[in-house]
Amino acid sequence: MKFWDIFKISMHNIWGNKLRTLLVTLVLFILSTIVLIVASVGVNVGVLLNEAQSSEDDNYADMSLRYQYEQIQIGDHFEMKEYYFDNNELGSYIEKVGNELPFLQNVTMNVNTSQIRLDNNTEYVDFALTDLSKNMLAGQDNYLRAGRLWNKDDVNKQYAWINDTYAEKSKLTVGDKFNIRVFDSEGYDKDPTPNYNDYEKSYEFEVVGIVDFQYYEWAQNSFVILDYNFATKSGLKINRIRFTQSKIEEGATLGQLNKIKSFIKDNKTFDYEKNPTGLDVYSDIINARTMSMIMTLIIVVAVLVVSVIIILLSIGCVSNSIQITVEQNAKFFGMMKAIGMRNNVVKSVVRIQALVSIFIAVLLGTIVTIGLFYGIQPLLASTLATLGLNLKLVMPFYVPFAVFALMAIMVILFTIKSLNRISKMDVVSVISEVN
Repeated sequence: MKFWDIFKISMHNIWGNKLRTLLVTLVLFILSTIVLIVASVGVNVGVLLNEAQSSEDDNYADMSLRYQYEQIQIGDHFEMKEYYFDNNELGSYIEKVGNELPFLQNVTMNVNTSQIRLDNNTEYVDFALTDLSKNMLAGQDNYLRAGRLWNKDDVNKQYAWINDTYAEKSKLTVGDKFNIRVFDSEGYDKDPTPNYNDYEKSYEFEVVGIVDFQYYEWAQNSFVILDYNFATKSGLKINRIRFTQSKIEEGATLGQLNKIKSFIKDNKTFDYEKNPTGLDVYSDIINARTMSMIMTLIIVVAVLVVSVIIILLSIGCVSNSIQITVEQNAKFFGMMKAIGMRNNVVKSVVRIQALVSIFIAVLLGTIVTIGLFYGIQPLLASTLATLGLNLKLVMPFYVPFAVFALMAIMVILFTIKSLNRISKMDVVSVISEVN
């Protein structure tokens, strides 16, 4: 028998049993609507988490290298000793990362903030000690506001590049000079009778270039960039090297992030228990994305668990409705078998009836769910805005298809036993059982 003939028979049965069809469809509608709402909310929360970790800063790869602190017992108390990179290590790591992760082209080095300050203590700035041959200025002429960029002859020179924010606040222009004080905290700590002034030196720097940092972090802060070679020879100690991707480039690809993960795995020697003073290699973005993936996975599992619970709670009602539908059609099946309908056609008729009911239920459930989301969105937005969240309730296009497939599988499983029993009975037995 052709599919179209089977479909017409199925529609005839649906139309001929309006009340039963309505009850079954109503049960399926309630069940599918609940699952649609739960699944859509879960997907939307997952999207919110991913967007939170895919903000402007997180679109770019980063990696940091830092020696962990050592806890040293002095008398009856503990103090933290910090390890620093020496010049050879700095150059070695910069070259290593440059060769293996060339997309991390910006190199910034951190120092203890108590070690470096402007001669004018009232002015606060962010300092960047960097390898100027590989930093955020290299080759970026479109961000140069005045002066010039670095060249290879500038190594070990007392030159400074400042951003336009600091230039405006301090009334500095290209060629002007200003003083920076450097404090040798390590030497001071080792001296049994230290004099603060003996360990603080003032260096005069010349403004060589003014740059626009609007597309970089610290955009609104006063900013001074110095060559790390001169800074380390002046007594500054580097405690962290940070490698970042230029924000002029495209965001980090999955392949780039995987390369960073491999680099971290191969070079990280720090371990809280086994080696608490080793080199800690980490990426803030990868850590954040990992947490986001874990939270998203938890939400997905929660949605699946809730959906399964809803379905399990509804099995009795749905199974009973489908079961009665099959049993009520038993006489019809007996008559059809009497005129030659094969067993597989009997099964197909019932399954098509079930699929039509499911389609109608999911369609109505989708319309109701979309309407519900649309109605509560303004109230939800105003409520979550106070928490700094922006959750938009929308139904992804694939959710109704997934719910339809889930419902179809469930209903087909429910009808297998009854259909197998009826299809195996002879014509007289089927009709006699109904009568």
